[in-house]
Amino acid sequence: MAQNKSLVSAIKKDLGILRAPRGAAQERRRRELLHRGLRWAIQIAFLAAFPGVWSAAFTGVRGICQSLGQAQPIQLTSFVALLVVLLAFTCVFGRFFCGFACAFGTFGDMVYALATPLRRLLRLDGKKLPGGARRVLQLLKYVVLVLIAWLCFDGRWGDVSSFSPWTAFAGIRAGSLSGISARALAVLGAIAVGMAFVERFFCQFLCPFGAVFSLLPVLPVSLFRRNRPSCAPRCNRCQDRCPVGVHPDRGDLRSGECIACGRCADGCPMANVSLLRIQTGVDAAAGAVAHSGAKNRSCTASNRPTSAKFGPGTGFRIIGTEVTLTLLKAGILAALCYAFA
Repeated sequence: MAQNKSLVSAIKKDLGILRAPRGAAQERRRRELLHRGLRWAIQIAFLAAFPGVWSAAFTGVRGICQSLGQAQPIQLTSFVALLVVLLAFTCVFGRFFCGFACAFGTFGDMVYALATPLRRLLRLDGKKLPGGARRVLQLLKYVVLVLIAWLCFDGRWGDVSSFSPWTAFAGIRAGSLSGISARALAVLGAIAVGMAFVERFFCQFLCPFGAVFSLLPVLPVSLFRRNRPSCAPRCNRCQDRCPVGVHPDRGDLRSGECIACGRCADGCPMANVSLLRIQTGVDAAAGAVAHSGAKNRSCTASNRPTSAKFGPGTGFRIIGTEVTLTLLKAGILAALCYAFA
């Protein structure tokens, strides 16, 4: 009962912030809430309009492996064409599809959100997997990818396809379980349990398509990056907000795990995370002055950089969560899905 009251109180507080934010911290929280709402709207729209894109594109992956196994030319089917389009889109814009448009990812986010009262009841809400365990488990999706690719290459995918959770998910989405095996439903149920307790459980640990995306090169302008010299000591807020637990560092070998959701940028109280940052001489000097006192600062709202650091005439940046930019990416992706799905 007390936990329900706490949840209601938090919702009321956020509604008040949306109506009339007070101070820099609440203004930042307001932007975070607006961006979160926009992301949910885009996710639901793609789930309604293009629910089968993930399955269709991964059918292209399986088809390529089967053709190679049979020593046959790879046919440019509609599935392969959609696969190529999504890969190209990801190389340009990062894993926006994973963060905003994947039906299975949206399903996972819904399960995680609906399970919040259960996690609070079990006192597990807010607790995350240890970093080492998470990093090891994230390697599992590459094992899943290799296993599926080998089964398709060897012509034995049909022997295990009855276990496919994607088939079960497609059946539930279509409102019919006809022809769906109990084994597929059991696997999907087990994944849903994981989704309830670990954010983006499937995407992080089991998604073979996510494994493919994480290996792709991405244009530097589409990768989130933190300005580390201006970070407060021991803050780690960007990684804590990240649903897959990575730092926004372009040189990090795990940067491919980023699903481009932008929560690192929204959650940084120092405004140090962005897609693009151009500094002039004045701006760089201001950054050096800020860095000289960083050792004595904590990661609080009052330490957020002032307009002198990124104000008019001193520098330029694209945070990456701007409404216009987000809608532009969503529009391009929707047009591609409409044309090829």
